Amino acid sequence: MQKTPILEVDCAVKVGAFSLHPQFSLYAPFSALFGPSGCGKTSTLKLIAGLIAPAQGRVQLHGKPLCDTGKKVHVPPHAREIGLVFQDGRLFPHLSVRENLTFGSRQSAAEKHHLRLNDVIEVLRIGHLLDRMPTTLSGGETQRVAIGRALLAAPRLLLMDEPLAAVDIPAKLALLTELRRIHDAFQIPIVYVSHDLGTVLNIASHVLHMRQGRIVAEGRPFEVLADYVHKPLMATDAIRNLLEIRIRRHDETSGTTEVVCGENVFILPKIDSQPGEKLHIDIPASEIILAVQKPLGLSARNILAGRVVAIHHFGSRVIVRVDIGIVLSVEIVEGTLSGLEISEGKKVFWVIK
Repeated sequence: MQKTPILEVDCAVKVGAFSLHPQFSLYAPFSALFGPSGCGKTSTLKLIAGLIAPAQGRVQLHGKPLCDTGKKVHVPPHAREIGLVFQDGRLFPHLSVRENLTFGSRQSAAEKHHLRLNDVIEVLRIGHLLDRMPTTLSGGETQRVAIGRALLAAPRLLLMDEPLAAVDIPAKLALLTELRRIHDAFQIPIVYVSHDLGTVLNIASHVLHMRQGRIVAEGRPFEVLADYVHKPLMATDAIRNLLEIRIRRHDETSGTTEVVCGENVFILPKIDSQPGEKLHIDIPASEIILAVQKPLGLSARNILAGRVVAIHHFGSRVIVRVDIGIVLSVEIVEGTLSGLEISEGKKVFWVIK
């Protein structure tokens, strides 16, 4: 982990009757700001972006002050080199997709602009949309273009305010995977706001948990959220495994499709896609069965050996992290944990239909 924080925030501000006082230093390149609606997540992003001025405090990006009330420093929003993506995309309705994308790059100084239009188009897979108008785009397409426009402004930091909240499930799965690909491709730090537990656990390497305008915990997502998340949320929020798969072949006789994920091969019900095509699947942790001996005589076709690498307690729920070549989450109950004597390092079998 790098020694200089990517982002430092220590501010106090009143937003209406709400008191906001976020205080944190971020070193991780992909962080999530997590908490219930109304806790101050969006206002914190606006503080960082310069859209809200604090009554007192400071914001630093890569060691350079963006705001410091003590030293009377306030860099205006357009000069902060921060990209901001909102839930609704906020594309310019009178501009085509291509014009929306290039608008951001026109606002950047040429010497600072290091992302090429074609590279962004390729990573986001939006080449077929370039001549379309925003009103003709789906929710997922709109967010892809909004992310592309923000990237082409050459930001030193990308802030994302629940950009997938209004996107349908298939598009959301694809975009979550692409966000990780964006980070890998362009190495731009990301702070992602969400109140969705599954999203945070799938994409973030670090989480800031916010309640009532303050950061109450931070660290690795599973450790932090296991201890601090509200019980009502935990009772209803599904914990999911998001995977990118590649179609290997179809078996017309059995009506199944063989897919590859890393070194693993899964058997799924027949998918109407061509061999070689990449797709995304979402496996709820509660749909996976654990066994301590290899089961026989099951209808389930996917039985893989693995090893327990971590166990997390979420109130009455237990999440076991199992390494089968990729690390996946399995949800069990406390009685199963003790009854099967499951512990870290134990060999288990991962079973799903």
